[in-house]
Amino acid sequence: MHPIFSRFQVPVILGDGGYLIELERRGYVESGSQREKVGTGKGSGQYTPEIAVENPEALRQLHAEFLGAGAQVLQALTFFGTREKLARAGYGDRTEEINRSAVQIAKSVAGGQALVAGTVSRTQLVEREGPRGLELAEGHLKEQVALLADAGVDLLILETFFHLAEMKLALSAAVATKLPVIATMSFRPKISACSDGFSPADCAKTMVDDGAIAVGANCEQDPVRMREILSLMRQVVSVPLAAQPAAFLTTDECHSYTRLPEFPNALETIQVSRDAFFDFGIDAKQMGIGFVGGCCGCNAAYSRALNRGLLSS
Repeated sequence: MHPIFSRFQVPVILGDGGYLIELERRGYVESGSQREKVGTGKGSGQYTPEIAVENPEALRQLHAEFLGAGAQVLQALTFFGTREKLARAGYGDRTEEINRSAVQIAKSVAGGQALVAGTVSRTQLVEREGPRGLELAEGHLKEQVALLADAGVDLLILETFFHLAEMKLALSAAVATKLPVIATMSFRPKISACSDGFSPADCAKTMVDDGAIAVGANCEQDPVRMREILSLMRQVVSVPLAAQPAAFLTTDECHSYTRLPEFPNALETIQVSRDAFFDFGIDAKQMGIGFVGGCCGCNAAYSRALNRGLLSS
């Protein structure tokens, strides 16, 4: 087990929650729903992190809320922070500035109480361009990973990758920095396989083989449905699992909230209760989870409930 898991002398490290949707609800981030079609898997360009340079105090406040809720790892808001993705939102020429500022803000709030993770997500190029997108994505992922390492993050979290092939590119770049790397896949429209056809177990084994210190799933599914994914991964890997469930209900016909008609403008109607996160915290140790947090829809109240569950288990 990597030394990072003994740093806090707790069985499960508590991460933070979801940033972009929470900041969109507060009026600082554009979902894109009025500009272009979203939730199609076509990479429409919504939810980019320019808030790090446009409204840094709003971002700082949300970090502080998660820290106050008990978070031991704060994620710099660098999700969708690759140059091509930012360029589609009109911020490509500020890529370095946005990534650097996001890390500095998180570090200023963490103040030595929490670790700071650089967040790297899928580029959306594979969804937009098909297999050709992998070749295009590789350079963008390498660039962002290098920017985050240079900015002084303590670890890297690779999250919300739908294609295992793209995750492998990100892992290659991340492991080369010698920083600890946590890797989590996202599954849609069903939890049975990622977008290029690999099962949760296949994904977990591959991510461990490629150098991740913890593997798991994030986003798309609520805590109840995510348990099944983690169970399948636990059967094939011995490293700690990582889990960051979303706070939105899904259906038996569609296991991913971003494929439901409620995304993105009626998410309040499918919000999960905080009790589900409390229960997930109780079960985290038994499931073999070493790192747990929340994803979309999870604000500090959810993080606090998750922490209470961890402390009561």
